[in-house]
Amino acid sequence: MRLRSARLRTIGRQLAAGLLTLFLISIVAFGMMSVRGPADIAHAKFGNQITTEQIDAFSKQYGLDKPVYVRYGKWLWNFAHGDMGNSYVTDVQVSTNVLPRFERTMILSFVALLIALPISVLIGVFQARRVGSLADLSLLSASVVVAALPEFVVGIGLLFVFAVELGWLPVDSATALTFASSFGEQAKAYVLPTATLVLAIVPYVARIARGSLREALGMPYTQAAALRGLPRRTVIWDHAMRNAGVPLVNAVAINIVYLLSGVIVVEWVFAFPGIGQGLVQATSTSDAFNVEAIALLMGAMFIVVSLAADFLVAYLNPRLKAAAAR
Repeated sequence: MRLRSARLRTIGRQLAAGLLTLFLISIVAFGMMSVRGPADIAHAKFGNQITTEQIDAFSKQYGLDKPVYVRYGKWLWNFAHGDMGNSYVTDVQVSTNVLPRFERTMILSFVALLIALPISVLIGVFQARRVGSLADLSLLSASVVVAALPEFVVGIGLLFVFAVELGWLPVDSATALTFASSFGEQAKAYVLPTATLVLAIVPYVARIARGSLREALGMPYTQAAALRGLPRRTVIWDHAMRNAGVPLVNAVAINIVYLLSGVIVVEWVFAFPGIGQGLVQATSTSDAFNVEAIALLMGAMFIVVSLAADFLVAYLNPRLKAAAAR
């Protein structure tokens, strides 16, 4: 009973911290997007020929003539009730723009992680069993080179080879997704962005898997399992990997956060209509409601991933579970 109540208290504290973080994100996002005045926004939307009367009407229509704290309170209340508002740049509902983009980015990130994670773990296991060998050093050197390349360099290289030279895949993902007549044609729009993200993730996670598994294989409990005559596969996957799972979970959590933030560069290179590209476009046009909605959605995902990683780490490590219960 005490353990259960302690866990509930821990979960409650983490959820409260997550909600506070979201609240701070909303304040920062709204404050940053409120720097420009109504006149600047109106001139950017309608041009310099707009009159003072038109600026006043525009400000009154969208409530830009009210104090910042009043606008923030109204926006936060509506957002908490599922209303993301209407963009005063495009005059359409924010949800119709943000939610489809968010869905496409989630699909892209999930597929990239689904491909990268098993590849990374297998490479890490292969290297951990052959530490110091030529194969280990070759893979380590290759991972350092790939990890050092910026995402846009990798993306442009893949784009040039597979889209421009070979013509196998579309150059513009947005056009492919918009005018594709079949699922196969739509799937092609995801291939190059996914491959770029996989190449960015694999070197980092593989190095973490190599280091953590190498340490776990040298621990007494692993050596004792080997001395008892257990098969090598059982020793590695049932004993060593369970204890090497804690740093791996943290590495995966960090990469999920990267996928939802660093994916901005990848989406821009391939013109992929995801939330990253939407954020850049909304920021460049001072589309405050779109920026604020994207910031809160991404912040919520960061918090969910962090909480899930904490719970999984506590499950894999009994000492952390016991510490959380105290």
